[in-house]
Amino acid sequence: MGNEIKHIQLELFDGRNDPPIQTFFSLSATSKRAPTVFEALLHLQIVNTKDDLIFQKKGSIGVFSIVLGPDDTIYDGDRIELYRPILIDPKKIRRKKANQNKDTELKIKAKIRKERKDFREL
Repeated sequence: MGNEIKHIQLELFDGRNDPPIQTFFSLSATSKRAPTVFEALLHLQIVNTKDDLIFQKKGSIGVFSIVLGPDDTIYDGDRIELYRPILIDPKKIRRKKANQNKDTELKIKAKIRKERKDFREL
């Protein structure tokens, strides 16, 4: 009686595809132990072993935006998210945008200096 089998409802959000795919499924669990991320992805036939490529890239799986590994437990109502790899570093994007604004400011200042110089020459 201590090992009652219950079904937990889960959601899979696969952001690796364009457009992302959302799937709802149920997974069997015993009352003594909750299933793991690996077991859920194995059930959906997304992975075959814990050495699969998806587990080797850190930060590619999460539940509600919290990064998880293959041995982390999942609970009823969780949303398992598969993330696509980041193609560009967000820090580089912010730095480039900040420098772009600075370049614009410097160009404006240079234009003002040139106009003042031209005015003095008259």
